[in-house]
This record gives sequence, structure tokens and C-alpha cells, in this order.
Amino acid sequence: MSLLELEEKFNLTTDFKKRILNNKITLYYLETIVNVCEVETHIIDPIQEIIQERKSLITFERIETIISSLSYRESISIEEIVAGIIEGNTFISIEGKSNGLLVSTPNWLERSVEAVNGERSLKGPIIGFTEKINSNINIIRSIVKTHNLIVEKTPYGNSSSTDIAIMYMRDLVNNQALEKVKERIAKMRVNYVIEARIVEDALEGKPKTFADLVMTKERVDTTTSSLLEGRVIIFVDGAPYAIIAPTLFFDFFQAADDYHMKAGRFINRLIRILSFLISIFIPAVYVTVEKHMGKTFSETTQKILFNKGEIIPTFWEIAILLILFRILVDIGVRAPRGVIILIATIATIVIGQTSVTAKLIHPTGLVVVGLSVFLSFLIIYRGQTGLVFNLRYAFLIAGNYFGFSGITILATITLIYLAQLKSLGVPYLSPFFPFRPTEFRDVLIRGDLRELHNRKHIFPNESE
Repeated sequence: MSLLELEEKFNLTTDFKKRILNNKITLYYLETIVNVCEVETHIIDPIQEIIQERKSLITFERIETIISSLSYRESISIEEIVAGIIEGNTFISIEGKSNGLLVSTPNWLERSVEAVNGERSLKGPIIGFTEKINSNINIIRSIVKTHNLIVEKTPYGNSSSTDIAIMYMRDLVNNQALEKVKERIAKMRVNYVIEARIVEDALEGKPKTFADLVMTKERVDTTTSSLLEGRVIIFVDGAPYAIIAPTLFFDFFQAADDYHMKAGRFINRLIRILSFLISIFIPAVYVTVEKHMGKTFSETTQKILFNKGEIIPTFWEIAILLILFRILVDIGVRAPRGVIILIATIATIVIGQTSVTAKLIHPTGLVVVGLSVFLSFLIIYRGQTGLVFNLRYAFLIAGNYFGFSGITILATITLIYLAQLKSLGVPYLSPFFPFRPTEFRDVLIRGDLRELHNRKHIFPNESE
């Protein structure tokens, strides 16, 4: 190992520091990511003491006995030393020695554990995950206290290294799904992993689909439940949520309150499924009825429900409104909080009152699109955003050009398509396809919690 080579690696980095003690011991570290006080107190001060006591007997064995650190390791490889410094370690070198010590002294900044923003619950725990992978692992371990909880953390990325942690219960995990998770993540060939979407894409596999085959969760309680059901959870350093695999279609209709509250255990999920279907089908049904059956209604009914002289045809009216509402949702999510109310007010005036008064759109069409977008919020923030948006437009086009026959054929094709999908080898529409009635206790309704907690969940794996 050459110290000149090490210094060359960081020669353009201004936060790379070199501290020489008594011309024999040299410390190397990045001052922006190490705990400087810890370096001074637990490394420099003890070494200074032994320098003053025994100048001729400075060895790594002696240094190891005086530094106050839970984690340190001897290293000789320049690659390992560089990686260690980047991870927040301080490297200790002694003149004339080919090896050195990497002492753990990181000081990563992170926000404190806060309430969940996207998956709020009326009664359950409120804490969510943070952007730091070690904090998230700490949270899970604080709840699941068993030696069967396995954590496998590995860095990925050629240019910039990012830690990815795979967690599972050794005695409960679906082994076939676990093998596929490890295999697909190991096959990632990327220069860096800044966003967790890269890992999600790798887990979903190929060919790509508009349906979400893995789920992300911010909540600690639902993530822990998934872990105890035999699923694998994946954390990516920098992402404040867990990736759940495998994930089934009906998992997206579950919510934390289903398990924390008694009310609604038999009806809440059915309402969400019905809302999902209405959100997808109602624009298509409205356009289809107006175009193919509108003349069968009385003139009064036609004026109330359908186009009565508006400039834009019904099909284009609904399509444009869906796009405008999609833009409005995007703005509402990303705009500064201070202007959201102003944007909502302007949108209400322009899209609603002004457009109807100017006879650009029909009031019923506005109600239909608003209801479709409104009901979709029951699921899109759990996932399946792409599925809702794509199917909504697909059924709209099918209904306009081919009537109810087109909607029926497309619905059949969609059902067959979803039935052949697999999430890490598990059929996506399980337990309906394949039909497994023993698993129905936690699908359309939430069954008795004692029974759910005392039985082992078994996934119907199939080869891909």
C-alpha cells in the first residue's frame, strides 16, 4: 500500500484531511462526514498520550487497546481504505508499516423519526421511516425482537456506492421469492443508485408492465406485518420507505386501519375495490351511453345528462378534463404549500364555473370526471397509479369507438393479462387465480386477528 497513492485519490477533494502525529502516525479522513470531536477525543488524544509515554513502542496492537471505538479493522488494500474513508472512517497509518487501521467515526446527518405523511392512520402508530438505512433497520429491530430476523446489507453502484438491505424472517420467508429478490438485485448493473425506483424495476423483472408488482410502504406497522407474513422487505439508503416483495393485486386495497380498528373490517376493502372499478369505468360508461344510446332517452333527459350544444364533443370533453385533473393533481403535490390554495381556486373557476358558463363542457361530464378522479385517491397513493390512468383512457377509447362490446372485451383481456402476471414467481391475482379459499380471510375482508397471527401464510409459487 502506498500513502502517496491514497493521497492522489483525494488530491482534488478539499475536505480530505491529513493529520501527522509526531512524524510517525498519520490520520486520513473526510472532515465533512466524520465526527471531528470523536476523532480528537477517542483517537488523537489517546495516541498523543502513548507518544509521550513510549516513543519507541508505537504499534497497531498498542493503538487498538487505547482507541475508544466499537468498530475498527485492519486494512492493507488501497481500494478498501478509499471505500472506508468515503464511508466515514478514519484511517490510521504508522510510518514504515504496509497496513493500517480503519476506525469507524461517521457523522451522517439525518432527520428524526417523524409522523407518516402519505399513509396516515386514525389509530395506529404514527412514526415512519427515514432516509437513513441504519435508522430504518433499527426501527424494525425494535419491534421484531428475534434472532430469526435476518439483515443482508450490501453496497451497489460502480461510480457511487449505495447500501441496499434485504430483510426477512428466516423461519417464515418464502424461499423462492427470497432467491429471486437476491438474484435480481445482484444482476443490477448501474453506476449509482440514487432513487429506489431502480431497485423496484429490477424486482419487477421483464417484460415491463403498467401494473405495480411490488409495493412501497412508509408505515412501520404494515411493513412489519409484511415481514411476518413471509415477505421480503428491501431498504435503499436515501429512500424513506420500504419495498415489499412479493406483492399481490389485492394488497393495494388494504390499509393500516383495517387492523387497528374494529369498524369496517367487513366493508372497507369492498368499498375500495368498488371505488377502483367506478374510477376506471365511469368515464367510459358515460361516453358510451351518450354516443350509442343517447337518442333512446327523452329530450329532457338528454339535456340534463348529455351534450346540449357544448362546443367540445363528449368524448374529447371527458378526455381533456381527465388530463386537466391529472395536471391539477400534479401541481397540488409538487407546488409550494403557500400557493396551493390559490391554484385550487383558479382551477375551480377556470375548469368548473367558466367552462360550463361558456358552454365548453357539460356539467354532468365535469361531475363524472371529478368523481372518477376523486375515487381513485383511495388506491393511487398505495400504488397502481399507472394501472388506474392507463385503464381509464383505454376503456374510454374502447367505449367511444366500439360501445359496451368493446368495454367488455377489453375488461376480459385486462383480467386475463393480470392473471398471468407474477410478482417474483407468485401469481398476481392470488388467491383468486389460482383459487385458494383458505387465503380469503385477509383479502376482501379482514378476518380474526388471532387466527391471522397464528397461521403461516403460504404463497402459491409458480415458475416464470
